[in-house]
Amino acid sequence: MKRKAPRPAPVSPPVPPPAPAPIPESAADTVRAIEERFAPIVAAVDRVARGSESPAVRLEGAMEIIFGAHGQSDPDFSELLLAGWTRARRDKHHRLALAWQREQLRLALQEILQAGTASGAFRKDLDAGAVAAVILGAAEGCLLQAATQGGAVPPGEIVRTLLSLTLSGA
Repeated sequence: MKRKAPRPAPVSPPVPPPAPAPIPESAADTVRAIEERFAPIVAAVDRVARGSESPAVRLEGAMEIIFGAHGQSDPDFSELLLAGWTRARRDKHHRLALAWQREQLRLALQEILQAGTASGAFRKDLDAGAVAAVILGAAEGCLLQAATQGGAVPPGEIVRTLLSLTLSGA
């Protein structure tokens, strides 16, 4: 009988990938983490919405912040938001925290869209509330893509497409 030669031992043990940052266990900790991570995003979008630039420049800036946070942020933030939305189905604190953050972003976008419609920069038949909701929905879709490490259309392309759909003459 022939004996098989023993396999050589690996030179060094494989290094496991880093563990993801844990999602806080308690509901209060998760809500606090969401609020702490989301508050600067909401504040930045609000500053852009209240800026003195043209509505098109403000809309593009606001969308870049929102899509950057949802589609190009670190994986821990994506996981935190996804876990928060999952918990929101059964926990009113999560539901309220996420709804408040989302509504602040929607209102800032709506304000920009209304200014653009009034100035003639955006389509006159534009429903600012509905378009703001669509923009947020698209950003949230990028969040899902980020969780799976990419999608077919990069967030920047979605921003450009949405912006072109709002402009007058589009």
